[in-house]
Amino acid sequence: MNIKTILSKPLPVVWYRFVQLVKLKMYAKTKFWQKIEPKIHQTIHKPKATWKAKSLLYATDFKSSDIPQKLQQQTIAAANCIMKGNIAIFDVDYQFTQPISWHTDWRVHHEWKNNYFKGYSFYHKDKTKEYDVKFPWELSRLSFLIPVARAYQLENNEAQLAYIHAILTDWKVNNPIAFAVNWYPMEVSVRTINLIQLREILLEANHTDEVVNLLNEILLLHGIFLWRNVEYTDVRGNHYSANLTALLLLGSVFKEFYSEAKSWYSYAVKRTEKEFHLQFIPDGVNFEKSIPYHRLVVEFYLISFLVMQRAGLKIQENTLKVLKNSCKFTRDVTKPDSLTPIIGDNDSASVFQNDQVPLNNHANMLQLASLFFQDETLNISNEKYHSAYEIFGTKAMENVSSISQDDFASYHYKDGGFVTVKDAQNYFITDVGEVGMNGRGGHGHNDLFSFELMLDNENIIVDAGCYTYTGDLALKTKMKSTAYHNGLQVDDEEIAPMVGNWGISDVAHPFEVSVEHSEEKVIISGKHSGYQRLEDAVMHQRTFQIDKNDFKMICTDVIDCKSTCKITRNLHFSEKIALEIHENIIFIRNSKASSKITVDNATTIRIENYTLSYNYGSKITAKKVVLETEIKGKSSLQFTIEKENN
Repeated sequence: MNIKTILSKPLPVVWYRFVQLVKLKMYAKTKFWQKIEPKIHQTIHKPKATWKAKSLLYATDFKSSDIPQKLQQQTIAAANCIMKGNIAIFDVDYQFTQPISWHTDWRVHHEWKNNYFKGYSFYHKDKTKEYDVKFPWELSRLSFLIPVARAYQLENNEAQLAYIHAILTDWKVNNPIAFAVNWYPMEVSVRTINLIQLREILLEANHTDEVVNLLNEILLLHGIFLWRNVEYTDVRGNHYSANLTALLLLGSVFKEFYSEAKSWYSYAVKRTEKEFHLQFIPDGVNFEKSIPYHRLVVEFYLISFLVMQRAGLKIQENTLKVLKNSCKFTRDVTKPDSLTPIIGDNDSASVFQNDQVPLNNHANMLQLASLFFQDETLNISNEKYHSAYEIFGTKAMENVSSISQDDFASYHYKDGGFVTVKDAQNYFITDVGEVGMNGRGGHGHNDLFSFELMLDNENIIVDAGCYTYTGDLALKTKMKSTAYHNGLQVDDEEIAPMVGNWGISDVAHPFEVSVEHSEEKVIISGKHSGYQRLEDAVMHQRTFQIDKNDFKMICTDVIDCKSTCKITRNLHFSEKIALEIHENIIFIRNSKASSKITVDNATTIRIENYTLSYNYGSKITAKKVVLETEIKGKSSLQFTIEKENN
């Protein structure tokens, strides 16, 4: 954060960040960072015994031999692949050779040379290569070491332990504290959470003192760096939550070993619960308005509150109620295929990445929540996950059960601004809320009254997702835009103007939102003020009707304008869909079934290509339908999506 940005904040934030900036300049001038590494090395190796205090994150009764044979085999197979250099980044397998280049986007061979961490800039326009710092960042989160440690627990194979030691040593040597691209506070926080898990696993294995000592050294350096770079500002998001969780874990482990760690611990304990309520709406929805980020931040607070409870600290009843609501929200927005919709930004982040599920499957987090709250209705999977065994123990896992949601049901998160309708094979979701992050946008998109639709377990209408952040700024902005969502656009204007690389103006406020659920159907309706700012102030109302028997969806848009307006409605389809237009009907073909869209006669229809991204850094080409209509005065437009045999 530069001085101009700091000065735009409230006075307490200005003072906090000013003091932080001055201290960082002093650290750089006095070579504090260069001096602290040998000091910490000496601190770690001075005692004869290895420091083995635990974080309280993992259960005390877990033994790796207790997990099912199938899970043991999967764990060993995953470790073998990793040790051969096959490492998954954002759910894509890449091949690495040692020594690993920790500062390179290997896809395009772009390297960030080691420099002082404050000297990097990641927002470059007009690149000749699509390099993206999130690729070396994700690799350096070191989550891939966890399956290898689990395998070592099971097999006691010295090669596995040697691999972990070699990777950690190489990472430490090539990433001196504060002088490499991987020293960014959010990255330090997530890497800390992963390394704490790695350490907990190794503490329960044989002959691991040398590796645990190395981890202790790396983790202390992470705490020292993070404590001096806490991402405090006026409206804080997932970064600050990650900071708090990391400091809590580090303090829990080291507060009796390294005196400064007491401050890390007390800072996190004092602020975690209060911050949780600032970032989660009472009905459980995270205020950043991104379903992928919602999962990540829920993970942070599940970890934090579990560790605090195990330390004997009381968590307020209302806090636990809202946390449980946040888990119910994830359950309620999950599709029949167990994947979640990609609404808002998606950087495919999770601190529980090693449970053999795709990153867009949040079932492992829900299983942790079901055990935390002892509520089987939160668990949607019949599988038992490795992380659940580790965190809650063998005994707790004996009676794990799940309850499926097969009946036709609707879920309206009034404050959070989402409505879902689903049964065993069909699914609908729409965003009926504000832009997110207290009106700043952040990780939200221009997707008000946009929707997703699944019929017969096949995705039909999808959100385009989020392919990149810094790799292609123009595409990043495009994928946040109104035209890249399944909403309605007036005269090619945005629902709300974009602000910089991340923000969206707080002008599109939903109102008169209603959800009516009867025995036969669900009707969702609402208006928004986004186009009221135009010279011809346009009022837009959208109404969805979803029928219970066949999941037929009718979308009606009422637009009120004085002059002639061009109305565009975009429908983005799954890459598996083939489309055919016959007059005012669009036939939808996929591998399992067929459906159709019937459009009002006044509308022109065309098919275009668009970029679809299910995971960060991955993109494919799919088809979209563009519906264009010229109107004047108050007009009603409609399309119906139904299974073709209706």
